[in-house]
Amino acid sequence: MATSPLATEIQERGKRMRSPAYPFINLETAIRRAREFYDKEQRNAASLRIAAKHWRYEAKSSGGLQTAAAMLSFGLMEDEGTGEKRTLKLSKNALKILLDTRPESSERVYLIKQAALTPKIHAQIWKKWGANLPSLENLRHTLMFDWEPPFNENTVDTFIKEYKDTIAFAKLTESDSLTVEVKDSGEKEPFVAQIGDWVQWEHNGVLGFPEPRRVKGLSPDGSWAYIDGQNGCVERNQLIKASAPSEGKPPADPDPSMRIPPPRKTLMQEFVVPLSDGSKAVFQWPTVLTKDDVADLQDSLKILERKILRSTDKAEQSPE
Repeated sequence: MATSPLATEIQERGKRMRSPAYPFINLETAIRRAREFYDKEQRNAASLRIAAKHWRYEAKSSGGLQTAAAMLSFGLMEDEGTGEKRTLKLSKNALKILLDTRPESSERVYLIKQAALTPKIHAQIWKKWGANLPSLENLRHTLMFDWEPPFNENTVDTFIKEYKDTIAFAKLTESDSLTVEVKDSGEKEPFVAQIGDWVQWEHNGVLGFPEPRRVKGLSPDGSWAYIDGQNGCVERNQLIKASAPSEGKPPADPDPSMRIPPPRKTLMQEFVVPLSDGSKAVFQWPTVLTKDDVADLQDSLKILERKILRSTDKAEQSPE
């Protein structure tokens, strides 16, 4: 079966969608957020909802979650628990940065430099180029085409600005390559759900499943996961590790005489395409197809391609 231009573009776009993780905010802003948290909580822990409020975000706002993730990546915060029980508190290094009032403290200067290189992607880029970054055009090209995984063209400029602002704020220079350790970011390896894992879906600090569920499949590009008992799919990076219900014990086997044979199911395959505005396109088809079915689908893909192209033309022609 020949692959249509539309299907090829969909597959290629799916592969391009994921970028390496990088901080949502630069280090200067992160230290300011640490100060805002300290002014309210001192050395105490607080829930993600409360922390988001201290940073002037709504409780379920993605900005609060992304800010917390950035603080963790810089090593300015520590977290414990998951979902509603997840708490955040300032790290020892963050407290030293905030409370060290000694004039020209060399320790504080060092800790700020260390924080700048704690995010894994920061450490990797500093190790490769140090203070001598290539031109903006060359850097963009390298990150989008030679980096593994490559940066999305829609996020690469945002990351470059964040990285440059952080390095400038930390006043890192070439001589710091001998004093600042970059061989290990100190960042915990994130949990990456695999087929068969028990997981919870955490979105904006809220658990989305009434109880842990198992991963039953992954999208072709690995960005989305299909979950037992869940229609559609969820983003793989929003899944957190969980224990099986009832401490992993399977439910009691019912009396054989009471068993009802399950209805015959038509197995379906699904391909999900995340789109730039946050929505997604979903393509489904039965696992078993006849030759006539395959021919019909080929013809239908051509019709679908024309309809999508016409929608694009109308959008470009419509007055603003």
